[in-house]
Amino acid sequence: MEKICVDTSYYIRGSISPNKKQNNINNFLDTINCSVGDKVLLLGNISNYGKYLKKLGVEVIILENDKYVTSSAIVDNGNCNIIQGSVEYMPFKDNYFDKVIFLNYFNCFENEKNALSELYRVLKYKGKVIIENKNPKNLSVKLKSLQNKIKGYNGKFYRPTEIVKIFDESGFCGTFKEIDSENYIYMGIKTD
Repeated sequence: MEKICVDTSYYIRGSISPNKKQNNINNFLDTINCSVGDKVLLLGNISNYGKYLKKLGVEVIILENDKYVTSSAIVDNGNCNIIQGSVEYMPFKDNYFDKVIFLNYFNCFENEKNALSELYRVLKYKGKVIIENKNPKNLSVKLKSLQNKIKGYNGKFYRPTEIVKIFDESGFCGTFKEIDSENYIYMGIKTD
């Protein structure tokens, strides 16, 4: 099957102002472009974004890592389904989600190959994966990454172009955009 790459850059609108939480939420909602009835999986540092998605009529499931379950997801997103599990072995049916969203989390897998395989499995055809992560060009981000490595965190730090390549090799087609000096967004579509 020939792989057709669709330009997803039109989904990315606005810019995120790190000092204004409401602007962050509004820009996030505009970026992911959800519709009533969409099934969305949230991963990572989700804050209270699930609550806002739920208000739009979206079915939201939050996957909390087995090792790092936090009560903040429950408190901040009480109206969402919260499931304990691992990205490498997701407890969901094949082709279930319209969108999978990683918020500052994509570099935290123990087994990247399993995680990408699972991501591919649970997304519907033409489903979207959206990654918002720290921009490695920013000096404070580089220092924080170094600090985490010294503390013993076992995370990889990907440049946006590396994310595009990794997902392209896994059956996704997408683009990235720097939002501001500290963040970027990758948006890919399951093409196979």
